[in-house]
Amino acid sequence: MLDPTSDKTSVTLYLVRHGEVHNPAGVIYGHLPGFGLSERGRGQIAGAAEVLATHGPFSALYASPLQRAQESAGLLAEPLGLLPVTEQEIIETGIGSFQGRRFEELPRPYITEEGAHPELESAASIRMRFLRWADRVRMRHAGGRVIAVSHRDPIIVALLYWTGVGLEALPDFPLETGAVYEVCL
Repeated sequence: MLDPTSDKTSVTLYLVRHGEVHNPAGVIYGHLPGFGLSERGRGQIAGAAEVLATHGPFSALYASPLQRAQESAGLLAEPLGLLPVTEQEIIETGIGSFQGRRFEELPRPYITEEGAHPELESAASIRMRFLRWADRVRMRHAGGRVIAVSHRDPIIVALLYWTGVGLEALPDFPLETGAVYEVCL
C-alpha cells in the first residue's frame, strides 16, 4: 500500500493487470481485437480474485474496454459479487501502427514524457487520463475500496507518479500479468 492513512475522503484502489494473453505469434496487440486470456491468464486472475476477496467488500469494479481486461474483470466479478463497469480512460497505451508488429520494432524507450514517436502515446497523456479517472473514482467512492483492471504501462505510469519515481524506472518495474497493487488515494 502506498499510503496507509486511509480516511472517509480517500479511496483504496486495487490495480489489477489483466491476465496473460493468448498471443502465439508474439506480436504487440495494443488495442487490436481478438487477444483474449490464455489458460494461464485465467488462472492468474483466479488467483487475483482469491487475494482480493480478503480485502473486500468493494464499491466498484472498473475495466479497460479491451478484451483481455474485460475477460479478466468478468472472472473477478462473480466471486466478488460485482458488475464490471467499462472505463475508456484506463485503456492500454496507444501505439498506432506498431500494433501487430514485433516488440523489437518499438523505439527504446517506447514511452517518454513527450512521446518517443508520433504514433506512440506519451507518458504525459497516459498519466493525465489515468489520474483524471482516479480523481473521479475518489469522488464517487470516498471511503471505499475499488478494483480496476488495466494494463502494464498505464498502471506503472500512474504508480510512478504517485510514488514520485521517475519514468526511467518503467522498463524494469515488476508488474506481472494478474498482479494486484493496492494504493490509497
